[in-house]
Amino acid sequence: MEYEKMGINLQWKKNLLFAGVFIQENLLHSVFDRYNEMSCKQWLLMSVLKAFDTPPDLSTVAKAMGCSRQNVKQLARPLEQEGYIRLEKSEADARSLCISYTEKGKQFSEENTAKGKFVHEAVFSEFTEDEIDVYYSLSIKMMNGIKHLEEAFQKQKEEV
Repeated sequence: MEYEKMGINLQWKKNLLFAGVFIQENLLHSVFDRYNEMSCKQWLLMSVLKAFDTPPDLSTVAKAMGCSRQNVKQLARPLEQEGYIRLEKSEADARSLCISYTEKGKQFSEENTAKGKFVHEAVFSEFTEDEIDVYYSLSIKMMNGIKHLEEAFQKQKEEV
């Protein structure tokens, strides 16, 4: 398909942009999963862990990743079995599980920094710096739009 030729009117552009989010996600997963030792979502989980100074609990990681606690647990179990992370009961709340890197996970994370740069250079190779700034701003607006969608769905559900 030649996506550039499909933008014939505003509604069609909205349709393509909306569907494009899912299409791009699927394409990214497919390419990433084909060439890496772990899935794209597992890679994201490992990357998100870098943002925390202390081992976060599953719910905190889920919020950061934009998914459910159960989804994080499903992603984490194979990583634990392969020795990248540890799932341990929280010292603050025995009902919560926290995720921490193992030595293998720390090594992977350090090596992954270079791979992250490689991925970013490839994905954004056709963007100018100004376009990246614009895309970043638009992505923030999309994230806000998703919040509005959640609120609208919740309101709709309450009215029924």
